[in-house]
Formats: sequence, C-alpha cells, structure tokens
Amino acid sequence: MRPSKWLAVTGCVLSGCATFQTGPSEPLAEAERVVVEGRGQLRVVERNPQAAETVLLVHGYGSSSASYRPVMDALAERFHVLAIDLPGFGRSDKRAGDYSPEALSDVLANVLDQKHVRRAHVVGHSWGSSVVLAFARRHRDRLDRLVVISGWVYDEQLLPLMRWARVRGVGEPLYALFYRQQIGERMYLNFYDPTLLSQEVVDEVEKNMARPGALAAALAAARGMHFSQSQEAYRTISAETLLLWGKEDRVARPVFGEQLARDLPHARLVVIPRCGHLPMVECTGETTLALRSFLEAPR
Repeated sequence: MRPSKWLAVTGCVLSGCATFQTGPSEPLAEAERVVVEGRGQLRVVERNPQAAETVLLVHGYGSSSASYRPVMDALAERFHVLAIDLPGFGRSDKRAGDYSPEALSDVLANVLDQKHVRRAHVVGHSWGSSVVLAFARRHRDRLDRLVVISGWVYDEQLLPLMRWARVRGVGEPLYALFYRQQIGERMYLNFYDPTLLSQEVVDEVEKNMARPGALAAALAAARGMHFSQSQEAYRTISAETLLLWGKEDRVARPVFGEQLARDLPHARLVVIPRCGHLPMVECTGETTLALRSFLEAPR
C-alpha cells in the first residue's frame, strides 16, 4: 500500500470516520419527510397520492430514490408512487441501527403505514432487491406484485471486500478506503454505454457518500448482507414477480436473474439487450414499458 493510502487508512481509524450521524437531520420539504422511530427522518418522494394503487420504489446500495427519477413520472400517470431514501442513504438520516434487509423491510412497512397504504406493488433495484424480497417474506399481506431489477440477492454475488467488512477492526479502514475512492470509475461499471453517465450524477453520489454517517451506514449495510441465511427462503415467496435485467449487466450478471427465476415460484424474467446494471437510467423506455405492462396487467 502506498504511504499516502496507509496514512488515509490510519487517519480514518484514529478519527473514527466510520461513525453514525449524531447531529440534526437535514432540512427536507414537509411533503417528503417521514419520521420512523429508531431510524430518524427519512426522505420519501411522493407522486399522485390520489391513485388507487401504490408502487413503492426501493433503490440499491450507495444510491437513493434519484435512481428512479427517469421512470417516476410515467409510473405516476397510473399509480400512487412512493420512492424512499432508505435509512443511511441519500438524504435520509444515518443513525445507528440494524441495516439488514430484514430490518429495512420493516421500515418499508412503517412508511406504508404512515402513508395510509394497506398494500403496494414493491420494486427493488440491486441490493434493494434483497430488501424487497425480505418484505415479501415478512409482510406478505402488504405486498401486491413484486419487481426485482438487477438483483443483488445471492451470497455468491458478494465481493471479497464485503466479507472482509465483517471483521471488526479490519473492515472499517478497508471499507473506508474503498467506499469513497474512484466513485466515478466504479459507476462506469454500471453502464453498457458509459457515455450516459453524467458528471452531475457522479457529483450527486459523491455528495451523498460524504454526508455525516454515510460511511458507517454503508459498512453496516455491507455487514448485513448475509444472503446465505435467506436465499433458500426465496422459494416460499408466492407473489407474482417480474425480474428485469440488463443483458450486459457486469455488476449483477444475468445468470443470477436466471437463478432467481428458478427460485421464485411465480417469476418471469425479462432481459433488456444493450443494457447494464441501471435499466431505469440507461434503458428508460424499455424499463418503463416492462414495469407498466406488468403492474397494469389484469389480475
């Protein structure tokens, strides 16, 4: 390791950079503000609340509700749309707590309660897919239809660094070094056509990652990715499910979409050609069509 990087790691450990947020919440518009006991303030973007059916959008690791911006307006033509910044991510609070998919799925149920929504279609992207699959198991009576986009839900998908993150005293400095380094370069891996990645998006992600508590929350979420303990239970999920994958996804390879299609009893896999890990952004038209066709189909 180069001296500069060693100093960065040492400084991170000494300064306690992997600490949760303890200060005040970020100011949010009242319409976007939801408070969940034990998690603090969450940002929830809402569209068309008068619609009869609700779609709840759950983002991936290191991301936020912004990843669904390209498809939200089209979905809101027909549905009540809720897009959440999960605890620890985006503009939501980053307090100490349980960041496992199971605990975060309970947060989703709490948000639905506060929005007076009994049942919802639930959409999860990447790591957020593990959260919605946990929701499908723990809150079956609250779930209508289920969508998994580019799912990060199997133990075999975990990076070695995420396994190292579980080692106390070692995981913290290693993860600190990884999480905020070369963000733009890592984001390019999400795209089949990297020219579609704008500097504005990179800047927004970097800003979110620099917020107080963001590193600690990301580390806690990585430590909560014990998919080996839950993936056998995917077979018990009875909801009608759409699996949506980019054919050129290098982050969550399509083979895992095929595996999930076998594991979920009522799943249909749709693969979008010339598309990477962010179909909502890179292949917005195809993604919107697939989502609306599935969610609007007669029962």
